[in-house]
Amino acid sequence: MGTRASCWAITAALVASATASADNPQVLRRGAFGEPQSLDPDRSGVVSELAIVMDLFEGLTTFDAAGRVVPGQAESWHASENGLRYTFSLRPNLRWSDGTPLTSADFLYSFRRTLAPATRSTQAERLAIFHNGWAVLRGELAPVELGVTAPSPDQLVIELEHPVTRLPLLLAYSEGFPLPRHTIEALGENWRAPGRMVSNGPFTLAQRNPHDRVVLKKNPHYYAEASVKLDHIIYFPSDALATSVQRFRAEELDFNAWPGFLPRQEEFLRRQLGDAVRVSPLLIVAYLRFNLRRPMLQDPRVRRALSTSIDRQILASRVLGGGEQPAMGVVPPTVSDYHSPALAGPEAPREQRLKLAQQLLHEAGYSVGQPLRLTLRYPSGQGREICVAVQAMWRDLPVAITIENSEVKSMIADLRRGDFDLALTGALDGDDPERFLDRLLPDSSYNTGRYDSADFVALMQAAKHTADPTHRARLLQQAETVVLADAPVIPLYYGVSRNLVAPHLAGFEDNPADIHLSRYLQLEPNRENYP
Repeated sequence: MGTRASCWAITAALVASATASADNPQVLRRGAFGEPQSLDPDRSGVVSELAIVMDLFEGLTTFDAAGRVVPGQAESWHASENGLRYTFSLRPNLRWSDGTPLTSADFLYSFRRTLAPATRSTQAERLAIFHNGWAVLRGELAPVELGVTAPSPDQLVIELEHPVTRLPLLLAYSEGFPLPRHTIEALGENWRAPGRMVSNGPFTLAQRNPHDRVVLKKNPHYYAEASVKLDHIIYFPSDALATSVQRFRAEELDFNAWPGFLPRQEEFLRRQLGDAVRVSPLLIVAYLRFNLRRPMLQDPRVRRALSTSIDRQILASRVLGGGEQPAMGVVPPTVSDYHSPALAGPEAPREQRLKLAQQLLHEAGYSVGQPLRLTLRYPSGQGREICVAVQAMWRDLPVAITIENSEVKSMIADLRRGDFDLALTGALDGDDPERFLDRLLPDSSYNTGRYDSADFVALMQAAKHTADPTHRARLLQQAETVVLADAPVIPLYYGVSRNLVAPHLAGFEDNPADIHLSRYLQLEPNRENYP
């Protein structure tokens, strides 16, 4: 038996022992990209935060192991004939992690809190579809006027401004999570601290050491506690993918989640780790985001010139080469029942595209002697190759690009403050085109570039008020067409999920949303050693 096989055999023996003995609990070690800023569902938003928050909290709906929407805290729901009212029936005897009963009043409180302007929730605009939602969010109405009622402890009624067939999907994300009113009102901002945070999901927050680890422990009051096999989860956040990959290879991690590893590492890792390397289609698009607060980037000719001169096929096949596809829109092709309109121009010969870009920049007042000067930001540990390649593609333009990187937490903070010119970002979201396009609405917390188009907003509002799925898709396509013409972002490529999953970790299922709730995962004796 080789060295790696021997190590995994030892690990398997320990896992088998842990499964059989309460003195050796099941402890899952998960890698996470980037230091989480907040574990408050109202304040979280990036992938590294969402994974942890979804282990701590659960909404009326949730996801199964395959990423499909299933009943969560609600055991059932039904919609009225006109699609404007949803009634949710909660499971009996729900409890918070401190044993306090959880009722429909907790969801009522949470939705009102999320939409209250003072909360400044990153998720608020997604709940504005509730009746009076926008008026509450803008401070025009009090939160008690929100179209949500709790007629009984086990029933919650949500009134909508317009039919929303995707409501069960929306409520499975952090914007749909309940918050513990009794703890928040008693502790204020300190309610988020380890040992004090009360949650309702399969796990509770036991420990948080910044830049080191986040430790969760099993919630004994979770309604499906008997089906949860893990006793503890240790999240190890890191801005360096290479470090996380090395930790996985050294068997210090059982699961290194997306982005998992760099595309160029895939062939090597497959030789080393075999089927532990998991790659599959993903609901994600990567793009460069312009900061439209910058005067030089307010000119659409500048944005279109920079977009036109990028060869997306080269980025996807040569720079990345891990299954990515050139992006011609801002909605990934993995989204069901939707087809993005094609971005104009990318298929033209490079010389033709370059000539057009030079002409546009010349019209905007830039030349070799007076180039457009921009700083291109990317998160540490991911994206350098893309940024260097884009910089090279612009070398024949009157453009001077400086590339800078920073840790994920710092970069997110800078984007939210508007402290950037151009940034490598993107969107990983649910199976609905509206979720990707919503990120570009003026009121969205994700719209850090401050794109604002009256035509785009009008089409999005029309789509939101349309019950017919075919007409809705057509309106969303028209809205996306406006975005592609305005170029507030430059779509680069549609990505894939990259995960490293140890052979003794059971319950992991590839899915387009790349959602892997720890409640479905289990450590078991090693089934197959690495090569």
